[in-house]
Amino acid sequence: MRTIPREVQDFARIKDSFRLSEKQKNVLLGTLLGDGSLKRRGTYYRLHIKHSHKQISLVRYKREIFSNITNMPIRVFFQTVKDKDYKFCEFVTLTHPEFSRYRELFYNSIQEHSDLIGDELNADMSSSVGGCHKDKKKVVSQKLKQLLKSPLSLAMWFMDDGCAEYAGVSFNTQCFSLKEVRFLSQILKENFGIDSTIRKNKNGWIIYIPKNNLNKFTSIVKKYLLPDFLYKLEPYSTRS
Repeated sequence: MRTIPREVQDFARIKDSFRLSEKQKNVLLGTLLGDGSLKRRGTYYRLHIKHSHKQISLVRYKREIFSNITNMPIRVFFQTVKDKDYKFCEFVTLTHPEFSRYRELFYNSIQEHSDLIGDELNADMSSSVGGCHKDKKKVVSQKLKQLLKSPLSLAMWFMDDGCAEYAGVSFNTQCFSLKEVRFLSQILKENFGIDSTIRKNKNGWIIYIPKNNLNKFTSIVKKYLLPDFLYKLEPYSTRS
């Protein structure tokens, strides 16, 4: 009789008991809007978290949040992007059907989201920018309006893709189509009461939160931001 390795038994036990907690759902939603991705391995999917090494505190935070569905320590490595070496850090979770629903939410077929997606796809990229990954183009499902309601989700998205501007802050949403970015801006208004505008940026569009709405936005997300990311709430015009 073949003996099942203890490691395999441990994996099976972890998977059998795992269900996404409410906090994990909120973190997952925000990070999938940002730089997180879901990768298929076999039948199901696993969460892949990868950031610049400068953001290792965020990777550690996410690793802690999903510690009950991963056995992988954070891996630090160098990767060449456009002939230049960059330092990254990453981890992946175990595969699990709990992640499949979110894969369907963010990666469904172009046809199923034709009402929100433009005709042109972004070019392949060597690293993630504004939610983009070179393997798949993310989409913005209409279901997101009912799901993106937690300040924690908003804070996670901002830590991934937010940045300070001269007088306000913005979300780097260049990966998404104009219709999708408008929809995300609408969600900010209807779910959080935050007014924003859409700005052209390089080959895409970003969501800009102006100075007169910055205090409200800050009051919603600040307590959820890691200390290393508070600088993103400080417009350049206010820095000494």
